[in-house]
Amino acid sequence: MYLHSGSRKKNNITLGLLVILSIFILTIHFKEGPDGLLHRIQRVSIGITAPLQAGVTKIINSFSSNVNFITDVFNLREENRKLKKENEKLKHKFIFYKEIENENSRLRKLIGFEERLKYRTLPAQIIGKSSNDWQSSIIIDKGYADGLTKNMPVFTSDGLVGQIVQVAPNASQVQLILDQKSGVGVQILSTGETGVLQGQINGFPELEFISKNSEVKVGDEIVTSGLGGVFPKGILVGKVVSLRIDGYSLNKQIYVKPTVDFSKLGEILIITNPPLKPPFAGEEE
Repeated sequence: MYLHSGSRKKNNITLGLLVILSIFILTIHFKEGPDGLLHRIQRVSIGITAPLQAGVTKIINSFSSNVNFITDVFNLREENRKLKKENEKLKHKFIFYKEIENENSRLRKLIGFEERLKYRTLPAQIIGKSSNDWQSSIIIDKGYADGLTKNMPVFTSDGLVGQIVQVAPNASQVQLILDQKSGVGVQILSTGETGVLQGQINGFPELEFISKNSEVKVGDEIVTSGLGGVFPKGILVGKVVSLRIDGYSLNKQIYVKPTVDFSKLGEILIITNPPLKPPFAGEEE
């Protein structure tokens, strides 16, 4: 108890001396001129501590800037990741809606074309395609359960597609006019000449049995002739893209580009009541 009181008294004396010393120093500082001892000591102290303070401030500012930069980079990366993810979602939505729009456009065009025909038709969707270069065919989602039979013509609003060659209960195989085994009786609209369109592996069927004296020219339209007993007359097939005469041949070599884009086939129509005739019928429809 005694020691505690003595220690407190000692501390009070020390504090009092420090206060008196501070008052004394301040008094001298205010009274002396700019060149006084205390002013000189203050200037020396500032000169020593200022660079240290500047260095510490620079380090602190640099550290703060680096922290802010790292934070900004992280935020930008996160924002970029979110934007990329959102962009992918929007891209998928755009493709989805574009496919729906294209399908609706094709269906409206097909329905409008179907209404102008004098034949009964059945719409179908493509569910498969041939997997080799030697056979050009597609598989559709309709079969004999839907009333389909072999040799029924298949087309779109753009033109002739082919004919049914195999029928199952709920699916059928359609041979395209591109197939090398395909042969379609056709007519050149500008000249009235008839021939046979033979499928080729290069995607451009050849028009055969047209005389070398024919006046057919590039750009002429080719339609079905109605001969052969399978395809009705007047369905658009394609346009002439190339022709020439080879040596002593009696016929012109003519190649046709189909009006149907077979790489974009989606919906097709089957004529279910074609005006069939015996093969090699002598008269046109």
